[in-house]
Amino acid sequence: MSWFNKIADAIRGSEDFSDIKSSNVRDFLTGNILTKNFIRKQYGLVIMIAVLAFLYIDNRYYCETQLATEIELKKKIQDAKYESLTISAELMEISRQSNVMKAVNLNGLNLIENTTPPIVIEDSVPSKK
Repeated sequence: MSWFNKIADAIRGSEDFSDIKSSNVRDFLTGNILTKNFIRKQYGLVIMIAVLAFLYIDNRYYCETQLATEIELKKKIQDAKYESLTISAELMEISRQSNVMKAVNLNGLNLIENTTPPIVIEDSVPSKK
Protein backbone atom coordinates (compact mmCIF):
# COMPACT_ATOMS: atom_id res chain seq x y z
CA MET A 1 0.00 0.00 0.00
CA SER A 2 2.98 2.31 0.24
CA TRP A 3 2.96 2.94 -3.50
CA PHE A 4 -0.69 3.97 -3.27
CA ASN A 5 0.10 6.38 -0.44
CA LYS A 6 2.96 7.86 -2.48
CA ILE A 7 0.62 8.47 -5.42
CA ALA A 8 -2.07 9.96 -3.17
CA ASP A 9 0.50 12.25 -1.51
CA ALA A 10 1.80 13.35 -4.92
CA ILE A 11 -1.73 14.23 -6.01
CA ARG A 12 -2.50 16.04 -2.76
CA GLY A 13 0.76 17.98 -2.99
CA SER A 14 0.21 19.18 -6.53
CA GLU A 15 -3.44 20.22 -6.17
CA ASP A 16 -5.04 23.02 -4.27
CA PHE A 17 -8.07 21.66 -2.41
CA SER A 18 -8.85 24.86 -0.52
CA ASP A 19 -11.68 25.73 -2.95
CA ILE A 20 -13.40 22.43 -2.35
CA LYS A 21 -12.79 22.40 1.40
CA SER A 22 -14.46 25.80 1.73
CA SER A 23 -17.50 24.61 -0.24
CA ASN A 24 -20.69 23.67 1.52
CA VAL A 25 -23.92 21.89 0.63
CA ARG A 26 -25.41 25.10 -0.77
CA ASP A 27 -22.61 25.33 -3.38
CA PHE A 28 -23.26 21.75 -4.35
CA LEU A 29 -27.03 22.26 -4.68
CA THR A 30 -26.77 25.51 -6.62
CA GLY A 31 -24.09 24.17 -8.95
CA ASN A 32 -21.42 26.66 -7.88
CA ILE A 33 -19.13 23.74 -7.09
CA LEU A 34 -18.72 23.21 -10.84
CA THR A 35 -16.99 26.58 -11.11
CA LYS A 36 -14.28 25.69 -8.61
CA ASN A 37 -10.77 25.47 -10.01
CA PHE A 38 -10.18 21.79 -9.10
CA ILE A 39 -13.45 20.66 -10.66
CA ARG A 40 -12.83 22.61 -13.88
CA LYS A 41 -9.57 20.71 -14.31
CA GLN A 42 -11.53 17.44 -14.18
CA TYR A 43 -14.05 18.24 -16.97
CA GLY A 44 -12.11 16.15 -19.48
CA LEU A 45 -12.15 13.19 -17.12
CA VAL A 46 -15.89 13.55 -16.54
CA ILE A 47 -16.55 13.71 -20.29
CA MET A 48 -14.36 10.66 -20.88
CA ILE A 49 -16.20 8.70 -18.16
CA ALA A 50 -19.56 9.70 -19.66
CA VAL A 51 -18.47 8.57 -23.15
CA LEU A 52 -17.16 5.27 -21.78
CA ALA A 53 -20.42 4.71 -19.87
CA PHE A 54 -22.38 5.39 -23.04
CA LEU A 55 -20.24 2.93 -25.01
CA TYR A 56 -20.61 0.32 -22.26
CA ILE A 57 -24.41 0.63 -22.28
CA ASP A 58 -24.50 0.52 -26.08
CA ASN A 59 -22.28 -2.56 -26.18
CA ARG A 60 -24.44 -4.33 -23.61
CA TYR A 61 -27.62 -3.54 -25.56
CA TYR A 62 -26.00 -4.80 -28.77
CA CYS A 63 -24.89 -8.05 -27.09
CA GLU A 64 -28.36 -8.65 -25.63
CA THR A 65 -29.90 -8.08 -29.08
CA GLN A 66 -27.45 -10.53 -30.65
CA LEU A 67 -28.16 -13.09 -27.94
CA ALA A 68 -31.93 -12.79 -28.48
CA THR A 69 -31.42 -13.24 -32.23
CA GLU A 70 -29.23 -16.30 -31.63
CA ILE A 71 -31.85 -17.89 -29.37
CA GLU A 72 -34.60 -17.22 -31.93
CA LEU A 73 -32.52 -18.74 -34.74
CA LYS A 74 -31.72 -21.82 -32.64
CA LYS A 75 -35.45 -22.34 -32.05
CA LYS A 76 -36.12 -22.04 -35.79
CA ILE A 77 -33.38 -24.56 -36.56
CA GLN A 78 -34.77 -26.99 -33.99
CA ASP A 79 -38.30 -26.61 -35.42
CA ALA A 80 -36.98 -27.22 -38.95
CA LYS A 81 -35.07 -30.29 -37.74
CA TYR A 82 -38.19 -31.73 -36.09
CA GLU A 83 -40.26 -31.02 -39.20
CA SER A 84 -37.63 -32.72 -41.36
CA LEU A 85 -37.61 -35.79 -39.10
CA THR A 86 -41.42 -35.96 -39.20
CA ILE A 87 -41.53 -35.74 -42.99
CA SER A 88 -38.74 -38.32 -43.30
CA ALA A 89 -40.62 -40.74 -41.02
CA GLU A 90 -43.84 -40.24 -42.99
CA LEU A 91 -41.99 -40.87 -46.26
CA MET A 92 -40.44 -44.05 -44.87
CA GLU A 93 -43.87 -45.23 -43.75
CA ILE A 94 -45.48 -44.53 -47.14
CA SER A 95 -42.66 -46.10 -49.15
CA ARG A 96 -42.67 -49.47 -47.38
CA GLN A 97 -43.41 -52.31 -49.74
CA SER A 98 -46.49 -53.43 -47.82
CA ASN A 99 -47.93 -49.89 -47.80
CA VAL A 100 -47.22 -49.47 -51.51
CA MET A 101 -49.08 -52.72 -52.25
CA LYS A 102 -52.04 -51.56 -50.11
CA ALA A 103 -52.16 -48.26 -52.01
CA VAL A 104 -52.02 -50.10 -55.36
CA ASN A 105 -54.84 -52.43 -54.33
CA LEU A 106 -56.97 -49.59 -52.91
CA ASN A 107 -56.67 -47.59 -56.12
CA GLY A 108 -57.41 -50.66 -58.26
CA LEU A 109 -54.36 -50.33 -60.49
CA ASN A 110 -54.15 -54.08 -61.27
CA LEU A 111 -50.39 -54.16 -60.77
CA ILE A 112 -48.61 -57.28 -59.62
CA GLU A 113 -45.40 -57.55 -57.64
CA ASN A 114 -42.32 -58.62 -59.57
CA THR A 115 -41.01 -61.87 -58.12
CA THR A 116 -37.75 -62.01 -60.09
CA PRO A 117 -34.86 -59.91 -58.88
CA PRO A 118 -33.52 -57.20 -61.19
CA ILE A 119 -30.70 -58.07 -63.58
CA VAL A 120 -27.53 -56.03 -63.46
CA ILE A 121 -26.22 -55.16 -66.91
CA GLU A 122 -22.51 -54.53 -66.99
CA ASP A 123 -20.91 -52.43 -69.68
CA SER A 124 -18.21 -54.40 -71.48
CA VAL A 125 -16.69 -51.32 -73.10
CA PRO A 126 -14.63 -49.28 -70.63
CA SER A 127 -15.71 -45.67 -70.46
CA LYS A 128 -13.28 -42.83 -71.20
CA LYS A 129 -12.91 -40.38 -68.39
